Amino acid sequence: MADRKWDLLNALGYLYNAFAVYTDLDLDEAEKKEMFTCISEWSPDSSRTEILGCLDLTLNWFVEDFKATDKEDFMTDKDKVLGNIYGICAGIKENIEDEKTRQAIVDDLARIGRADGHYDDVEKSWAKITASNMGVNTPA
Repeated sequence: MADRKWDLLNALGYLYNAFAVYTDLDLDEAEKKEMFTCISEWSPDSSRTEILGCLDLTLNWFVEDFKATDKEDFMTDKDKVLGNIYGICAGIKENIEDEKTRQAIVDDLARIGRADGHYDDVEKSWAKITASNMGVNTPA
């Protein structure tokens, strides 16, 4: 994990991938498209190839962390994915003072969650926890 480059785009890519996959153990094509759109909005100067590379890289990080977590440790303080999510939230809260920007990141989760037509209670719960950790409102 030390060799990971946690810049803003990679942090968002990991957050978005973890949200999309961990909440329902699936990565729907509509969710992929919405994640691409969200990352594109955060980095308008990046090429399609760069954005797809970011999403592929961070999906691989997520899968690596998910596989490295014992099943009995899921959703506990030993969960590697959750540890990274909490770290990403803390980093964003610390480094992005503008509340509207942090709110937009959390609102992206709702966009991703709705992309497959099933914004369920698990996704809403994750969005709420993420919003709380970033010091913003839960997306509607």
